[in-house]
Amino acid sequence: MTRDQHLQFCKKCDNKKLDLERGLVCSLTNEFADFSVSCDNFSEITSITNKPEYTYSNSNKVYDVTASKRFANYFIDRIVLLGLGGLFGALLGALWMVIAPEQYYDLEMALENKIIQYLFGFVIGFIYYSFIESVSGRSIGKFFTKTKVVTEDGERPDVSTILLRSICRFIPFEAFSFLGGEPRGWHDTISKTRVVDIDS
Repeated sequence: MTRDQHLQFCKKCDNKKLDLERGLVCSLTNEFADFSVSCDNFSEITSITNKPEYTYSNSNKVYDVTASKRFANYFIDRIVLLGLGGLFGALLGALWMVIAPEQYYDLEMALENKIIQYLFGFVIGFIYYSFIESVSGRSIGKFFTKTKVVTEDGERPDVSTILLRSICRFIPFEAFSFLGGEPRGWHDTISKTRVVDIDS
């Protein structure tokens, strides 16, 4: 059986455990599933909740993070993005003054255009989230709140998943998608990812 076929069983098993480096493993053997047809240690989850349960290597069971942590992530990351945008804008302005000082006024006028500002913010935000979450699974905000991005199977997201997640952050009115029953936005549901608590 393939890893994906094993995961169809493992994510429904009480004996699953999320290793932050390797993904879902068996809590009894601490290894990936290796059965051919069925697992002798399979124990189907008996208590079904609305939120998926993940068991980390320290055996603490955790769920999707609270809405307050999601807001804290958003707030911290917005501050970081504003700082990055200001820094990049200052560097661009300084470079423009060296290369084409006679056209500096044109640059200032262009940066006052709302569409240009949105595109500028999109590029900065897309690069920021795509790079940092691809490398660590965590934005700066998530480092402060001790949270991390995982797939719905509890695995580490691949780069294409993170890229999709980053693009979906810029869907118009995406912030309103958090007004449902659980703290998940469109960038979570479309990319099939979740944000969960971790220990450090």
